[in-house]
Amino acid sequence: MTFRKPLCFALFSLLAAAPVLAQEAVVPLACACPCPCPCPCPEPPPPPLTGSFSAGLALTTGNTDTSSFNLGLNLVYDPKTHVLFRADGFYLRSTNNGAATADKGAASFRYEYKVADRVYAFAQAGYFRDQFENVLYLVTPMAGGGYYFVKQKDLELTADVSVGGAFESDSGYAATDSGAFSVGQGLSWKISPSATFTQKATCLWKMIHLSDSFYHFETSLAASITKASELKITYLVDLKNRPNPDTLKKIDTALIAAFVYKF
Repeated sequence: MTFRKPLCFALFSLLAAAPVLAQEAVVPLACACPCPCPCPCPEPPPPPLTGSFSAGLALTTGNTDTSSFNLGLNLVYDPKTHVLFRADGFYLRSTNNGAATADKGAASFRYEYKVADRVYAFAQAGYFRDQFENVLYLVTPMAGGGYYFVKQKDLELTADVSVGGAFESDSGYAATDSGAFSVGQGLSWKISPSATFTQKATCLWKMIHLSDSFYHFETSLAASITKASELKITYLVDLKNRPNPDTLKKIDTALIAAFVYKF
């Protein structure tokens, strides 16, 4: 019959086009992510330079006029090689009826070199001053090594030892310098996606008089507000075993609340 050739040609054309049509039908079902499946796409790696700035303020008026403010800065440069640089700074001041009741500051600069997966060497310089502990300055350049006892994504526990010098000046007394050695410990625990607990302690002994020692302890709990901000509560303890004069109390504590912006 005359219609057989057109019919055969139409059937052949339909069969030839079927694979192409099937492929086109499958394309819209593919993952819409720009990266390979499975979705969701992973977050990009953090930039080499990260940090945070914190500030807190408290005011009271009435029978007494008091004010308190604190500032903090943290910088970390981590290019994902064998080196890492940290810088920290802190300042606290409080007044009562116009008279200062607390005035202290601290800063540290630290360079770390990764020796092995859990072992690192470092060099650092520390600075401390406290008007009410009568310390005009305490400068401590140190070098040493540390070890990660726990090194996980959400939990880190470290300890380190170092040796160097201690240069101190107390108001009304001659400046002193001495060799020194120090032991430190740190803990960072991300309790949940929105909460982080940190703790660290350092102990410094002067070689000229081992009883002339300085201890610092701090612990913090931070809760995220947004991806780039959080509220942070910090408790500080400073103990100077041989204050000048010796009538001063050896232990100072502070409880601080601050708003933190991360960048």
